[in-house]
Amino acid sequence: MKLVFISDLHLSIQTPDKNEVFYSLMNKWQHELDALYILGDFFDFWCGDDDDNVFIRKIKTSFRSFTHRAPIYFIRGNHDFGLGRKFAKDTGITIIKDMSILKTPKQTILLSHGDAFCTLDIAYQRLKLILQNPIVMFILRQLPLAWRYKIKDKLEHKSGITFNAKPQETYHVVNSTIIQFAKKHGANIVIHGHTHNPGLYEIKANNCTISRFEIPDWADRAPGGYIMLDNEEFTIQLS
Repeated sequence: MKLVFISDLHLSIQTPDKNEVFYSLMNKWQHELDALYILGDFFDFWCGDDDDNVFIRKIKTSFRSFTHRAPIYFIRGNHDFGLGRKFAKDTGITIIKDMSILKTPKQTILLSHGDAFCTLDIAYQRLKLILQNPIVMFILRQLPLAWRYKIKDKLEHKSGITFNAKPQETYHVVNSTIIQFAKKHGANIVIHGHTHNPGLYEIKANNCTISRFEIPDWADRAPGGYIMLDNEEFTIQLS
C-alpha cells in the first residue's frame, strides 16, 4: 500500500507557481498511489462551493482525473472548512471527519488537520466552534459570495493583528491533548498539519510511544513537501 499525505498547501489563484508543482505531482501520483490524503488548508481560503474561477476549475479537473484511478480523502482545515458536498460531487473526492482513523496491518493512524491539538489558544478554539457550527455554516452559505469574501478578509485582517500577540507556545500543538485523542482512538501514530513545523516527534506517555508526524507545509517553505507511507514505512519529503 502506497499513500501520500499533504496539508497546508494554501493554494489560490494568487499562487501560480505552487499550483504548477501540485499539478505535476498529481500527474505522477495518480499512476503510483493507492490513495491521497489531504489533511486541510489545501486552499488558502474557500468561500463556498459556488465560487468559480480558472484556478478552481483546473483544481477540479486535476482531482477528477486522479479520482478516476484512486481515491482522494479530504479533511477540512481552518482555511477551507466551508468545502462542501457539491465540490465533493464535482471532483469525486471523499470528505472525511477530523480525527479519522486509518488502519494498516501493523499500525493505527489518527488523521487530523491539527488545529484541535492547539488547546492553549482558547480564543481560536472558541471562534472555531462558532464558525463551524452547522447553523452558522448554513447562514454563511446563503450570503452572496462577495459578502463571504468580505467576511473572510476581515477575519484574516483581525487574525494578522492578533497573531504573535501571545506567547509562541499558545499556537503550538499540546502533547497531552494529542495523547488524549490518540488513546481515545487507540492510535499509535498521529499525522497532521496546521502549525507548519514538519517532522517526526516522539511523545512518551505511560510506557508507550506515540509517533507524531507533521506534514511539510507549502506556505513557509518550498512547495512540494509531503509524507509518504509505502509498505508500512514513512518518509518525510520536505520539497
